[in-house]
Amino acid sequence: MEILEETYLPFTESDLLEHCAKVKNNKGKCEKNKKFLDYYRKSLKRYKEFKQRNLQHIGLPISKVRYPCQIEKDERFWTAATFMTIFHSPYTNTIDELSKILTKAYGKVPPIDTVQSWEECLEGELHLYFEANLPSSQSYKKWLQEQYSYCYNISRRYADCPVHLIPYVINSSGKLHKKDGFVIKNTLEGASVIDALIVNPSNGFSVLIEAKVLSDISCDITYDISRNQIARLLDVMLERNDSLCYPLSKRDPEKTLFLLVTPKIFKDNPHYRFYGYKFLEYKNNPKSISRDLPYRNYDFTSLSSRMGWVSWEEIKDINQKCCKWFERQISI
Repeated sequence: MEILEETYLPFTESDLLEHCAKVKNNKGKCEKNKKFLDYYRKSLKRYKEFKQRNLQHIGLPISKVRYPCQIEKDERFWTAATFMTIFHSPYTNTIDELSKILTKAYGKVPPIDTVQSWEECLEGELHLYFEANLPSSQSYKKWLQEQYSYCYNISRRYADCPVHLIPYVINSSGKLHKKDGFVIKNTLEGASVIDALIVNPSNGFSVLIEAKVLSDISCDITYDISRNQIARLLDVMLERNDSLCYPLSKRDPEKTLFLLVTPKIFKDNPHYRFYGYKFLEYKNNPKSISRDLPYRNYDFTSLSSRMGWVSWEEIKDINQKCCKWFERQISI
């Protein structure tokens, strides 16, 4: 089968499909998402057609190259190419290389009380998934409903609503019910899409990976202007998912790590991005997580210790086959 793209995804569609997590269909049966490959196919098609039309890229206006060349800065492609190289390389040891990456991010000893080494975490049937969905936490959804119940008190103004201030958003959070009158919608936050998720079902160890190239984290969700993306991911990370398809159902929240992967320039200069501020705040002051997850009663010091940051360049130092785009030279 043909390689998808020599630099940004040097694998076949069959290889990529291996890393699509199964989801339940309308009948409750677990199957792979049939649309998983569509995004990659469309992006690759645009990129290949652009390169065929434009042998020389120098001097082209950004308006002409941004859309067709999206994969050059696309987190999905960077993430898939990098971690599939770690998992599929016949010349290296996956456990050894993942151990080195995790050591870079967290230190030599895993921040999990029940294990003593990275090898202990990773030994077993490792699975790697891209764009996996983890449900929003039940405690957050209940809390958010309570906030909107407060908003709908007729004696209050839109500006007094604690989680939003735009009328059409506040109005959209509720619906009319024949028997109960006006009620708040059950789901005000959907599932979170995880850039990459490593799961070891034999012991529940998992790594939730949030990957960035140039983009920043979002600083709100539709119904909550105070909720930033890192807080949201930490929240879903702490939720058990027993009803999901195997092996996601085997993920142990107490053995799950949050790993931020970004270019080195942003790790060295965290003030360049909002996620740099939030990551360091949560690491240096675990109580600040409690402020952003007010409905959770948890050991936030333990949670903070399970947050790590590694750069794409550091991963490439561990496996030179990764991140081939760093090797490209400008040709004039």
